[in-house]
Amino acid sequence: MRLSQWLIFLFLLCMGCEKYYLSVKRETVDRSKLASTFVGSPDPRQKNPPKGQELILEWRLPEASLAKDPVLVLSVIYKNHTEEKVCYPITRRRGVVTYSVLNEEYKKTEGFLTYKAEILGKDHTVLKEWKQQLWTDLIVID
Repeated sequence: MRLSQWLIFLFLLCMGCEKYYLSVKRETVDRSKLASTFVGSPDPRQKNPPKGQELILEWRLPEASLAKDPVLVLSVIYKNHTEEKVCYPITRRRGVVTYSVLNEEYKKTEGFLTYKAEILGKDHTVLKEWKQQLWTDLIVID
C-alpha cells in the first residue's frame, strides 16, 4: 500500500470511533476480588468476605454538555422485582461511579435483574443512554 492509502485507512479508522460515550459494566463481588487473595497477605475480610454485585458506570462527554448541568440517572430492577433510581451529579467531562449491592442488601434484593443508565440535561433531555439488553420498564400490578 502507498502512504496515501494508509493515511486514508487511518483516517477512516479514527472516524469510526465514538469519542463520547456512556458505558456500564457488571461485576461480581466475592472473596476472589479481594486483593489479599492475589498477593496472599493476611486479611481479616477473608473470614467473612463481601458478597454481591456492582455496576461500574463510566462516561465521557463533550465540553458543551457540562453547561446543561448533566445528571447520571441509574435505574435498576432487582431480581425480587423491586426497582430503584440513583442520581449522580456530573461535574466533569470524564468520570467513573460504582454502585454496589453487597451482603444483606444483596440477599434482600437477590442481585441485579436489569438496569439502564441515562445522562440527562437540566431540561430532562437524554444526552447519552445505555441499556442492558434485557431492559424493560417494570409493570406493577396492584
